[in-house]
Amino acid sequence: MTTATASRTGRRTSLSRERIVQRALGLIDENGLDALSMHKLGAALDVKGMSLYHHVANKRDLLDGVVEAVWEEIEAAAPVLPDWRAGLRSVANAVRNTVRRHPRAATLIFSQQLMPEPALRVVRTHVAALVAAGFAEQRAYDLLRTIWSYAFGSAFAEITWDTADPGCAVDVRQMLRPGTPEDLAAVAEVFCGQSDADAQFELGLDLMLRGLDDPTPD
Repeated sequence: MTTATASRTGRRTSLSRERIVQRALGLIDENGLDALSMHKLGAALDVKGMSLYHHVANKRDLLDGVVEAVWEEIEAAAPVLPDWRAGLRSVANAVRNTVRRHPRAATLIFSQQLMPEPALRVVRTHVAALVAAGFAEQRAYDLLRTIWSYAFGSAFAEITWDTADPGCAVDVRQMLRPGTPEDLAAVAEVFCGQSDADAQFELGLDLMLRGLDDPTPD
């Protein structure tokens, strides 16, 4: 066996679904979803594109794997904590931070319409923690769903408006229609101007968590 053949064989044996998915996630982060193709992914892994089909059935299967990888990051960052409010906060921060880290890939969470096992484990463990704290099961699901929706909504709003990047200042005046009264323009400059995205998120989360009643015994 030549050195070149051994090298190619080594690359083939090291190829795995996890490695393929992680490289796909990286390419999406770098260049966007539309730029991802099996050919480009194969080139990035230094293999022929057809080799990928030994590990992923098709591009949809690949994107499902990317969704699962994103959820695995959320799961790893959302531990169950002794205090139920702290546990919900950990879920919210895990969701937001992961979406901000993978803004282009995170949209797949909804477009792929997939609930992979890591997502379901997050739900199961945190609902169980809320039930253990004294909440009725349906109430626990409702609380987690509400926090989940807030975190995803806030994160996607941030990446849409680029408020997570302090260098992305918005010229609010360019957003206004000609002839907008000056007093309303002044309101827009304050309301739509650059803000501290972290502080804004934490304020909303604090208000939500403080507004939740402690579980009441039956």
